[in-house]
Amino acid sequence: MKKQRFFEQPGLEDGHSAAHEGQLWQTREYLLTAPVQGPLAERIFEERQAFAQAYRHPSPATDTQIWLIHFWQWETQENRFMAYFREIAARQSPLLLEIDSFGFLPSHSIILHIGNVSAVADLVKSFRPMQRMLKSLSNKPHFITEPYLLFASKLKPWQYEKSVPAYQQKSFTGRCMVQELGLWKKENPRQGFRQIARFPLQATHGAIQHGLFD
Repeated sequence: MKKQRFFEQPGLEDGHSAAHEGQLWQTREYLLTAPVQGPLAERIFEERQAFAQAYRHPSPATDTQIWLIHFWQWETQENRFMAYFREIAARQSPLLLEIDSFGFLPSHSIILHIGNVSAVADLVKSFRPMQRMLKSLSNKPHFITEPYLLFASKLKPWQYEKSVPAYQQKSFTGRCMVQELGLWKKENPRQGFRQIARFPLQATHGAIQHGLFD
């Protein structure tokens, strides 16, 4: 798979390590995300470019991802939890994602609200049975039950104060189908995330759901 890079977002401190029987075990930072794709992603990219030019703010990478689960785990567990992600995702239906208006996180970020946030939250909840598996010694997984799409982050005070009045007046809506989820990993605290796996959403509506944890 071709390596992809994901723009930086605020997170926890970098992973921990532990020596055991002469080996160094590492925890890494991971994200499960839902990608925004197609014409909607292109529109968001264009809007970000306009923002970058107007407010002298670095434009993020073209990847447009909605965070679903943020966690730290030992690298030795990676194959195991990836198999469970793949199995649970395969039992979920593709999701029609609706973007509906700008929002604000005082005093540093601008976001895009999800119009059908309850549907995305339900998708996040389907992975709750993995909570213990995703917990490391020092960090609990964060299941994001009120997801949103980050539009611009780490704004300086003047950038935030000048842009908010303009974006409060802006209208932005759109839809796209989410056909798969992505797993991202940060191996180095000085670098961004890279995508390491994709998990297709393959169920049809009304399908009987049988799980690994039944």
